[in-house]
Amino acid sequence: MKIDVENKDSGVILRPEGKIIGDSTPEFRDEIESQINSGVKWIILDLAEVPLLDSSALGTIIMAYLKLKEKNGKLAILYAQKNVIDIFNITKLNTIFEIYDDIQEALKSVQTACSTSDSQ
Repeated sequence: MKIDVENKDSGVILRPEGKIIGDSTPEFRDEIESQINSGVKWIILDLAEVPLLDSSALGTIIMAYLKLKEKNGKLAILYAQKNVIDIFNITKLNTIFEIYDDIQEALKSVQTACSTSDSQ
């Protein structure tokens, strides 16, 4: 599995490629944990090149969401494919995660949320 990392201000855009299932899940989890431990305030997961996620991958995304929320940070999903959107809908995670199809909207959301929490 390849994961492209784009650092931006106080956050990062992660762009994994391929199915996040089975043996690829630990690499996905390790990259997300590494980013959170490095102090990023927000993560955008660009899932444009991810056709399928398994339950371990979902658990990793939930873990990231919770760890970032605990630090007044934010996680957003970007460009999720239909199969992945269906998984979010079936599991009701679409009610927790903000899912965007526009990078500017996703950036505005995470940056606004984090700058608001910084000033409180």
